[in-house]
Amino acid sequence: MVETEVLDYSIEAFKKNAKLVLFFSVPFLLAFAIPLLSPMPTYVSIGATFLRTGSMFVDLTYFDIGLIFVSSLASLFLISFATVSINLVIKSQRTLTNIRTEVIEGIEKYTTTIFLLYTLSTVLSLIVLLVSYEYGMEGLTTPLFSFFVSLLLFYVPAAIVIDELRPTEAMKMSLYMIKNKFALFILWLAVGFVMLSVLDIILIALSDVIPWGRYIVLVLNSLIVMPFLIILQTQIYLTKYTILR
Repeated sequence: MVETEVLDYSIEAFKKNAKLVLFFSVPFLLAFAIPLLSPMPTYVSIGATFLRTGSMFVDLTYFDIGLIFVSSLASLFLISFATVSINLVIKSQRTLTNIRTEVIEGIEKYTTTIFLLYTLSTVLSLIVLLVSYEYGMEGLTTPLFSFFVSLLLFYVPAAIVIDELRPTEAMKMSLYMIKNKFALFILWLAVGFVMLSVLDIILIALSDVIPWGRYIVLVLNSLIVMPFLIILQTQIYLTKYTILR
């Protein structure tokens, strides 16, 4: 079965390139740690203020807003960098090209493109949230918009890195791959659900034993779960080439 082959390819790719994958996954760790390292009042004030007034900005200072803005951009950039790097590693392995050459030549261009796409999608999601809130439709409009955007962007990193497609073409390819490789898309969702569920179980088990258990989960998520899901995503994308299946 193709699903089994893709899963085997992904596990093998993770093991074969473990050192490189772990190295390029460090930005994930930094990206997910940024909210924890930022001053807690900033994030607490967001939640408490929103619950009291329906607005996120009443009690926030310009410094708080600026910090949130910069932290969000930094997280998106680090996620983009890590995603591109892992895709380049898999591309190099499957096309038998030199990893160092691939990474050096492509990482800046691809990272910038994907970072801009992620930033634009985040801004648009925020706009949709604010507009729909005014009409009392945020409970329906925002999830639908986020779902559609996630489908558009799902295979975009792989399409841009593997095939060097333009952003619009990459988004079309993402929808095409989901439609024509739907079973593999469901496989990715299932694997992600299982891995994240295991992390939740670990977190619950450690919370009563180790006070810093959530940091262990953060490391596992950043260095194992996210990298593997990206590898699986890229391997699924590569099934469009029958010669590589």
